[in-house]
Amino acid sequence: MPHPLAPFFAPRSVAVVGASDDATRLRGRILAQLVKGAFAGPIYPVHPTAAAIQGLPAYPRIAATPAAPDLALIAIPSDRVPGVLEECAAAGVRSALVYSGGFAEEGAEKRGLQEEVTAIAARTGMRVGGPNSVGFLNVAGAVCATFSPAIDFAALPGQRAAATRRIGIVSQSGGLGFAIFNRGLRRHLAFSHVVNTGNEADIDASDVLDFLVDDPATHVVCMFLESIRRGDRFRAAAERALAAGKPIVVAKVGRSDAGRRAALSHTASLTGADAAYDSVFRRLGIVRVDDQDAMLDAAQALALCPPLTGRRVGIVTISGGVGGWMADTLESHGFQVPPLAPEVQAKIREYLPPFGAAFNPVDITANAMENDHRARSLEVLAEAEGIDAVVNVSSLAADPRLPVERERLAALAAAGKRPILFYTYPLPSEAAAETLAAIGLPLYTSLSGVARGLDALATWHAARQPLPPAPEGGDRAAAIRALDAAAETLCEYEAAPLLAAYGIPVPAMRLAQTPEEAALAASDIGFPVALKIQSPDIPHKTEAGGVRLSLGDAGAVAAAAAAILNEVRERRPDAGIRGILVQPMAAKGTEMLASAVADPGFGPQVSIGFGGVLVELLGDLQMAPAPIAAAEADALVGGLRGARLLAGWRGGPAADRAALADLVARLSRLAHDLADRIVEIELNPVIVHPAGQGVTVVDALVRQRPKEPT
Repeated sequence: MPHPLAPFFAPRSVAVVGASDDATRLRGRILAQLVKGAFAGPIYPVHPTAAAIQGLPAYPRIAATPAAPDLALIAIPSDRVPGVLEECAAAGVRSALVYSGGFAEEGAEKRGLQEEVTAIAARTGMRVGGPNSVGFLNVAGAVCATFSPAIDFAALPGQRAAATRRIGIVSQSGGLGFAIFNRGLRRHLAFSHVVNTGNEADIDASDVLDFLVDDPATHVVCMFLESIRRGDRFRAAAERALAAGKPIVVAKVGRSDAGRRAALSHTASLTGADAAYDSVFRRLGIVRVDDQDAMLDAAQALALCPPLTGRRVGIVTISGGVGGWMADTLESHGFQVPPLAPEVQAKIREYLPPFGAAFNPVDITANAMENDHRARSLEVLAEAEGIDAVVNVSSLAADPRLPVERERLAALAAAGKRPILFYTYPLPSEAAAETLAAIGLPLYTSLSGVARGLDALATWHAARQPLPPAPEGGDRAAAIRALDAAAETLCEYEAAPLLAAYGIPVPAMRLAQTPEEAALAASDIGFPVALKIQSPDIPHKTEAGGVRLSLGDAGAVAAAAAAILNEVRERRPDAGIRGILVQPMAAKGTEMLASAVADPGFGPQVSIGFGGVLVELLGDLQMAPAPIAAAEADALVGGLRGARLLAGWRGGPAADRAALADLVARLSRLAHDLADRIVEIELNPVIVHPAGQGVTVVDALVRQRPKEPT
């Protein structure tokens, strides 16, 4: 079944509403570029008075065209757009693209006009791109539906004939998508589509991604995103891309309203929406980049290379110095340049001159310009055990060997046993660039570009590996009862049964109303104890003077409880006090933080980091979409910059990472199962005791969604 957006991106016929004879004006350029781009179907200019426009018969209104077009291109004043869209829908037009500005981008007074466009699309079923859009280019299908002056029409026939894997570009920024396209043309990359989504009144970036996942001409998708309006839709499309073997490269800028929401927990305020994007992108194998060149570095490798199953790289170079520089660059990006196995080195030494090097990097010296040592070395490393990718360092400004070696290099590329990337330290000649492009081997002109390309391959491959199953659900009914019995912000004693319902260990505790009750509770629990004020209005107890620690007898407890009540009432006279929580003091260990925050677009995200003041001081957090298995939770712990603190720092005992990972996994399941109820949970600190001795949750903060009025 054709994709719902097929009439939009691959129309059989097109109307241009507002067409002009003047091809130097925007309304005239749209029609001129549609024709110049070799669109094969009927084109219907629509103008109220003209009989012909740019040599084509014109029609006074959309209903007067010989047949209802699949796509209407609309470039008229914004206040007329809703009426024309209604006419299009009534005439049977299947899709429309609105170039006109003057909608929500101009502020609140024009937002209503854009909402009319959204409503018309929803009511009629006609899909609408824009408004305020630069349009799109369907390269393979010869649909140039854009007024962008950046189109290189001379390159389009070659692009349409290209046999290599193609890249689709989706941009929420007007001209940026076509700028990336032009940069890619200079790299001899092949493209399928360039799409600007404009204001996204109806068709948004997630819809376009979904279309490109189904498009047989698209193999890699590059996206420039300012925001993602429908996280669930984006995630579903990205999951389909992952399953279909279509990598996604994203440049994401800006922060959504989610990043500025009021938050009680440390992690909710520290992470915000951008961390949630990173979390979801990692899970889905989406490669996040910071600029246009980095985007193309990643897309080029993903389009042309086979999977990268490890991070061990073999280097073949004609310059020992540049080969060493390449090795340094790769190792700084997390790759290894290991010594080659003795038998591999022996094969290479059979033909290398005595002053060459077979170790790794393999220095074939400048003599390789006069023999086949480059091709032979690449062939050896392409088969060598202990190597996952190969990088060739050459001088391709003038390379007499490349035409001679073309067939052997083409055979290596076709075999696809492991990624082979070329790097040239002078800028390449056009002939060299064209040769490698025709062969299908990626060519880079920067050291870091090679590293980014390899890293993209590694990220993509890792995301495609099966994840271990997340833990089974807990007692949801018991958790719901705990939430129903509490206010929007749960006190710690109210959070305890919620956590316990999912097997998260909570310490013994008693709630006391008076100093005397606190002393009795402490005697029953056993000394030493900690006292903590309980109030839904005081999420951070220490700041209100509501905590006392290491109390060793009943008298000390009673005195401390009285002091807490006095100090809290003085500092926070507005707070409703539920009592004082009495708990045993936890044994020593490493303070960690575990949390879950509900992202409005992507759902609950679980985080792990170092607790106490370190979380705010260092911001050392790792995040993943919930739920996760204990193995994935342990990988998050291992990804912390301070992870070595848990391994027995300076002679101390190693921490119980297994217990910590189990807690994080259970927390993630709780957050996932109750995503409709819970906004955020923060366990801070969680004391991680020495290996085999478990963890203790010392404090818990839970906020649930406001309850519906009864």
